Amino acid sequence: MKHALILVLTLAACADGEGYPALLPTDRILAEPALPAHATTARTDPAPVRAASSARADALRARADALRGPVVDPALRERAGR
Repeated sequence: MKHALILVLTLAACADGEGYPALLPTDRILAEPALPAHATTARTDPAPVRAASSARADALRARADALRGPVVDPALRERAGR
């Protein structure tokens, strides 16, 4: 049953006469990716990018720490308990 399902899915993927997708040559698959134009400054001097990402990480950690507290503050909890 498992093999029949695989066969059906394989045949369905090649439906409508489209055939198989184009295969890429190995040298293109294994080549280093090209950096976009906006990333060239990070390649020449990565310090500002590291500083910005560290600042963003610190801000997210501070936000996560603030969210760790109780959902209902103690004063409201006490008023609700009366």
